[in-house]
Amino acid sequence: MKLKKIASLMLAGVMAVSMLAACGDNSSTTTPVVPPVDDNTATSAISAALNDQLFSKQADLLSFESNSKLASLLDRIAEDDEDFEIRDTLVRGAGYPTLLNPFFGDGADVADIVNAAFNGTNPAVNMTNGDILVNHDNNMAYLYVYTVDGSMQDVDQIARTVMNGVFGNGLQDHVYDVAGIVDNGFTPERMDYEYKGYAEMVKITNDNSSDTAWVVAVLVEQHAVSNT
Repeated sequence: MKLKKIASLMLAGVMAVSMLAACGDNSSTTTPVVPPVDDNTATSAISAALNDQLFSKQADLLSFESNSKLASLLDRIAEDDEDFEIRDTLVRGAGYPTLLNPFFGDGADVADIVNAAFNGTNPAVNMTNGDILVNHDNNMAYLYVYTVDGSMQDVDQIARTVMNGVFGNGLQDHVYDVAGIVDNGFTPERMDYEYKGYAEMVKITNDNSSDTAWVVAVLVEQHAVSNT
């Protein structure tokens, strides 16, 4: 009888240990895994990531969403065809975050594609590497195009890079430090504005596919709403 009791106790102990082990395995398999950014396709994840970088007052002024026309523009940049041969130099310049100059080198080539893609839109889209203006009464649209190191796999890191930039070239410097500022010119007038923002990105490779870069496009629409 004693042997039977001992055997029963041992069996109960084994079953309890097995149940605990099973519970432990179950909890580990439910841990969510965040996938990396898709390297091969355009992604609108950058818009949400940029919004995550904003303070509440900044988000009240301007936040970002995806835009299909902007995504199509980036797909055009990423295409491998003989009519658009600037990807190699764009990739080489992406070792540190670069805001493209629409009047020089590869930036000018990209600006040509931008002008063709947004021809006839209202407000007219102008690719720029400067600050938004606060002393006008017309609607404006500013397009900022950045290249970022393609080895980055975290979309939040890419968003921080674009927002902060280098050498005063981040969105923080060109947009949020100047957006909505009162025009303190020679007249007592104050101009009020409303803003809409869009952001997309795509990964590009050079011709031999050994190096990569993220190209991030941010479109800011500025609407003059009153003059008091």
